[in-house]
Amino acid sequence: MEDSKVLYEIMLCADGVSRAVPFINGNKIDPSIGKVEQEEKEQEEMKPKKVISIQDRIINQVETFISAIESKVDDFVDNDFKSNYDCYQHLLDMGCKSIHARKMRQLYLNCFNDLVDVYNGEDEYLNEAWGHLKPQYHKKMMDFYGVIVDDIDRLIKNSTAQRKPRKVKTKSSSRLINKLKYQVEFNKLKLVSINPEKIIGAKELWVYNTKSNKLGVYYAQNSIRGFSVKGCTIQHFDEESSIQKTARKPKDALGSLTKRSLNKKLKEMKTKDQILTGRINAQTILLGAF
Repeated sequence: MEDSKVLYEIMLCADGVSRAVPFINGNKIDPSIGKVEQEEKEQEEMKPKKVISIQDRIINQVETFISAIESKVDDFVDNDFKSNYDCYQHLLDMGCKSIHARKMRQLYLNCFNDLVDVYNGEDEYLNEAWGHLKPQYHKKMMDFYGVIVDDIDRLIKNSTAQRKPRKVKTKSSSRLINKLKYQVEFNKLKLVSINPEKIIGAKELWVYNTKSNKLGVYYAQNSIRGFSVKGCTIQHFDEESSIQKTARKPKDALGSLTKRSLNKKLKEMKTKDQILTGRINAQTILLGAF
């Protein structure tokens, strides 16, 4: 009897009922407390969990990328406006995709345009805001932001180039290019090959040989049928009009990969016209198919 009195004692519980309750570590425990705690736990579990939307997730990632770039801008200023910063490779290493780059582009385009106005002395407000820097540094900052914008544009363009065509290709097209050997990417000039399926049926194909520095263009014999591919060879191209030239300044020649720009750069080259064989190899970047 003495032991049972030590273990249990009559008390008034929280629900107003008198009952025998246990002692734990010398304290009387109201059993109704556990019931309340269990109910609170169940209610907490029933609350809907906060789900981060895809758009919010993308915005958070964009803010991370911007923070990383701004850190490089600060380094550029701290290092007396000298830097070998490669924004394109930096963004790729962080996993930046075209969807992120598009959201960042306007911010850095605005920064570049603001510095153009400062450099030209066209905006009093901006002149005052950037007045703490000497005029010679205005141009360096302008050029730095210009490189960032160019690299963001290149990332967007290259991501789009790798995307499969919206129109579903037939199985025969996939089979035609499955043995085609080409260079997927050339980091030195920040070039990325298009999806080779785009060659099938195209009327014009631009290529660049990274080993010989030759820029070439293939024209289809028939504008309706377009090109085909057999193994590693382009089929149905016009051998007379299709030419290539050595690009002495490849970075300048391949600064813009639009059809109009490529035609202009090829015509401006002073090197001799050379015939194209139709062969595509592991040193060939597929610049564009139109």
